[in-house]
Amino acid sequence: MLNINDILSKWLNELQNYRFPDYERFPDIDLYMEQVITYLDRSLAIFSTSSQDKQITSSMINNYVKGQVISAPISKKYSKEHLALLEETYALKQVLTINEIKQILDIKYKDGNNSEAFNSFKKIYGNKTEEACQQAKQALKNVSMNDEEQLTDIAVSLAATANAYITIAKRILFLIGKNQEIAQNEKERTENPF
Repeated sequence: MLNINDILSKWLNELQNYRFPDYERFPDIDLYMEQVITYLDRSLAIFSTSSQDKQITSSMINNYVKGQVISAPISKKYSKEHLALLEETYALKQVLTINEIKQILDIKYKDGNNSEAFNSFKKIYGNKTEEACQQAKQALKNVSMNDEEQLTDIAVSLAATANAYITIAKRILFLIGKNQEIAQNEKERTENPF
């Protein structure tokens, strides 16, 4: 029988210490699709919740290009900019739609300072992951070994908290989008008064 508490504790310690790489540490050479998938599968393995999880696939990447979340590869090669956007998209796609992610990336990366934008994301994500892991480990201390009811209560509590934060994040993004739409309409009216 598994010792769920022990396995969770060890994984939470690993997750708490995980950080996305600094932007400057992404490979300086451009990579082909299969190399990108191999790189990201290794880099994102900590987020796997089962042995069946595939972190990223060529179909996902192609959909991100079609959805204009990332730019198309140049000569079928992906740059460090692509890798940064793919890692950030991977993390955000767990809770946001592709359109919402595109909205975020369009704002955060609009000035072309990709290093600063990604490293800012990395810091926020790392801090929030650390907080969540600490809370989960604290809750786990009060659980009898393999007590499925208590473990389920923790899972429900975490899911409810996550859902509340997702709802708030989506409302913020909706309001930003609505505001941008109003500003664009006003600009068009002043440029074309008739």
